[in-house]
Amino acid sequence: MRTGTAVEPRRFSFWAPDFSRSVTVGVDTSEFAYHAFEWAARHAWSLRTDLQVYLADPGDTTVQRVLERLPMLTAHFRRSGDDPVAALVGASDSSATLVLGCKGEQHRGLGLGSLVLPVLRRARCGVVVVRGRPQAIRGEHGWITAAVGGCEDPVVLRRAVELCRTRRARLRLLHVHLPAQHGDSVPRDEAAVRRAVLFLRTTAPELTPEVQVESRHPHEALAALDSDLVVVGRGGQHDGVGLITRAALYHSSCPVLVARPEPMHDDRKTP
Repeated sequence: MRTGTAVEPRRFSFWAPDFSRSVTVGVDTSEFAYHAFEWAARHAWSLRTDLQVYLADPGDTTVQRVLERLPMLTAHFRRSGDDPVAALVGASDSSATLVLGCKGEQHRGLGLGSLVLPVLRRARCGVVVVRGRPQAIRGEHGWITAAVGGCEDPVVLRRAVELCRTRRARLRLLHVHLPAQHGDSVPRDEAAVRRAVLFLRTTAPELTPEVQVESRHPHEALAALDSDLVVVGRGGQHDGVGLITRAALYHSSCPVLVARPEPMHDDRKTP
C-alpha cells in the first residue's frame, strides 16, 4: 500500500503483536490472488478475527474494494519481500489459516502456481488454496465437503465441522475409489465412511451429513462438486501430498482446505 494513502488507521496497520487466531493471505497482482484475498477477508470477518496480508507489491490498492464491504474487519499489511515462501511459512507459525491463490502473477498457464506446493509442504497450519468456480469462491452453494478415506479423517472432519458451524452450511462426506479396470474389482472402503458417520454423531450431532461415494477417478469427482469448499488431508506421497489432495489442488471446482493437525499444546479452534 502506498505511503500516504488515505486509509482508516483502525483497520490498516503494518503489524500487530498477536495473530494466533488470525487468517493470513499472500497477495500479488494476479486475478487469482485477488480472489484469495476476497475469500480470506470474508473468512476472517466470519470468524471475528484479524487478517494478515502479505503483499508482493506494497503499492497495490485493489484490496481496498473488498475491505470497504467489510467495515468491521481489521487488516494488517506486511511486505512479502524477496522470499515469499519463507515469509508465508513463517507467518503460518502464528496463524490459524493460510490462504493462497492457486496461481500467481508468474504462473498464468495450466497447473499450480510455483509457491503453492513449497508453502503447503512447510506450513504449520491449515492451508486454503482458492480456485474453482465463482459461485464456490463466493460461498453460494451452502455445502462443505469432507473427503474421507484416509488416516487423517479425524482432523479433516473436525475442520469441516468447524466450517459448517461458522458458515451455517450443510456437510457432505465424499469417498472416492478408483473404478474397476480390466474386470478387476476395486472395493469401496465402506468402513471409512461408517467411521466418519460415527465420528460425527459424537462430535457434531446437530449435523446430518450427505454421503457421496464415487467410483471414478479423483479428478473427475472433485471437478464435479457443487460445494463451497472441500477439506482434504495432506497425504504423504513423494511430493508431500497424496492422490486425493493433488487431484483437489489441480482440478477441484471449489477452494481446497488442506487440513493439518494442530500441535498438542496449541488450543486454537479455527480451521
